[in-house]
Amino acid sequence: MAGVVDIVNQALSALGEARITSLSDPCPAAILAQSLYESVRDTEISRYSWNFARTRTQLGRLAEAPLFGWSFQYLLPTDNLRVLQAGPWPQAVLSDFIGDENRNWTIEGRHLLSNQGPPMNLIYLKRVDDPALYPPAFVEVLAAKLAWRMCERLTSGKGMRELAAKEYDAALKQAKRLDSIQLPPQRPVDGEWMTAPLRTGGW
Repeated sequence: MAGVVDIVNQALSALGEARITSLSDPCPAAILAQSLYESVRDTEISRYSWNFARTRTQLGRLAEAPLFGWSFQYLLPTDNLRVLQAGPWPQAVLSDFIGDENRNWTIEGRHLLSNQGPPMNLIYLKRVDDPALYPPAFVEVLAAKLAWRMCERLTSGKGMRELAAKEYDAALKQAKRLDSIQLPPQRPVDGEWMTAPLRTGGW
């Protein structure tokens, strides 16, 4: 079960650098890792709808409505990294693949604005700061991304940075594949594009 220092040391080993015992070690590698770790972690969690980071809640509306354009506003959870789905169910989650300009909500700052009244159903990616909750494949992704980010400061040579980038891409591809096969097949949600032929008499 990996801890933060284990993940950092995995990144350092990939770069051929000495291991550290703590992020507070007075060495360049530890200082750099401490400055990068949380940002890299949150970015990698928000990059893809990982099963371990998905969570759901219901939001109550705020008393003050938006000035214009929307009827209600809701305060997003403090641990929210990325909203995947908001509103009624069932509804397909396609945010990893396509943009959704026709959705019935938008985000402004820490608020979600919508014309839908409360409660607002929400599925989102949350900040997970306990490495014990990460699947092994995500640990590989996080370590590979740290190696890539630290490479330029800790090593010399373009070749090492290119190798670190390739290792990250491979780890991310594998982790996404393993994450996706844990989900059952999803039935597409019927939309207007499905029912339009029925209303018009054919394709």
